[in-house]
Amino acid sequence: MATIETEIDIKALKSSGLRGGKLLDYAFNVLGYDGEKLEHVAIHVGTPHVNHIHAASMLDRSVSTIRNWASQGDGPIHPKVVNKTCCWRMKDIRSLIDL
Repeated sequence: MATIETEIDIKALKSSGLRGGKLLDYAFNVLGYDGEKLEHVAIHVGTPHVNHIHAASMLDRSVSTIRNWASQGDGPIHPKVVNKTCCWRMKDIRSLIDL
């Protein structure tokens, strides 16, 4: 597997004491990570799904576009419903951006 080079502050992530989706939220809301950095945090964390806000940031699309993909079913990737919430598979996002 290839090494991912980015400027993620691993120390800040570890010092938060959070894991999984909570750590992804922390990276987005507190550290201000978006786009590629957020993708790499999701990969580092190993989360299989992300919400529409994180997916929009990773794909460099608006949240409205991602929601339209979910409701219309006409986007390049499709959400999975988990606990009545649309979640986007990291596997699909990675394949869409060739990461």
